[in-house]
Amino acid sequence: MTRPLNFQQIQAFRAVMQMGTTTAAAAALNTTQPSISRRLAELQSSSGLKLFEMHNGRLRPTSEGQLLYKTVQKHFNGLENIESVVSILRNSGTGALHIGCTPTLGTGLLPQVIREFRVRFPQAYLNVQTAATPQLTDLLRQDLFDLILTTGKLDELDFETQVIKTVPAVCVLPLGHRLEARRTVQAEALRGERLLSLGEMDDLTIAIKAVLEAHDMPTDFAIQTTSSITICALVSAGNGVGIVNPYVAGTFAGQLLVKPFEPTIDVPVRMAMPAHTAPSLLTRHFIKVLRSHLDALGRTAPDVSPHR
Repeated sequence: MTRPLNFQQIQAFRAVMQMGTTTAAAAALNTTQPSISRRLAELQSSSGLKLFEMHNGRLRPTSEGQLLYKTVQKHFNGLENIESVVSILRNSGTGALHIGCTPTLGTGLLPQVIREFRVRFPQAYLNVQTAATPQLTDLLRQDLFDLILTTGKLDELDFETQVIKTVPAVCVLPLGHRLEARRTVQAEALRGERLLSLGEMDDLTIAIKAVLEAHDMPTDFAIQTTSSITICALVSAGNGVGIVNPYVAGTFAGQLLVKPFEPTIDVPVRMAMPAHTAPSLLTRHFIKVLRSHLDALGRTAPDVSPHR
């Protein structure tokens, strides 16, 4: 009556087939020759097959032994492939990471984060797409992103969302502006200025309007656009002043003035991931690099001194 085989028996059999002798097989498996011989005897007894015969003082596999080895080798090759994938996933040195973000964060925040990330994981493939928050959430819902980053609101119940950083908005002014010497720009100081803003429904625009109303200032904007990048470009060309997040403002250093704005208007950086799947190890590594970068920015404080 045959008995179930075990892994140690199969492993010993494979080693003998590969190495040619029980002594060499024992050395390969870091065990003893009697142990290998015992496992071979158990395998032949359990299977009811004669797998080896003695020939000129050496073991020679039978036809059954050859056929069994081919099957065993296929399974070990599969196991080695699995181990290789596990190693890749564990090290996260290769793999794909799909990131969605708003254009302002794609311009002002992610380039440095990605540079730091690729220093650690140079073989990783990154796909970075920029879009408005509604489009980002639609694509995340379709599992086309591993994570998304935005300064807009994320109310979706099917996402794991969190605010990973809150920063104060800054005032951007053309070079040579009358407020250039001021360290901080108060709302009242912008009375009479041509104000540029995002769309009416944007959270930052709503907050700016509330500040203006609190100071009995008009809430009419000279120019409205869909991107803080465009606001900075317009300001640098002398079309007015704006209030934007500091990440995008920093990319225009040398082209405009960047000043702290009072009263403080908080700009949250929100991250969202699918709620139905746990993040990959590569995603976790990226988030760790992102948080480290944001923490470092917080410790050093963004340079919002006048830029010429």
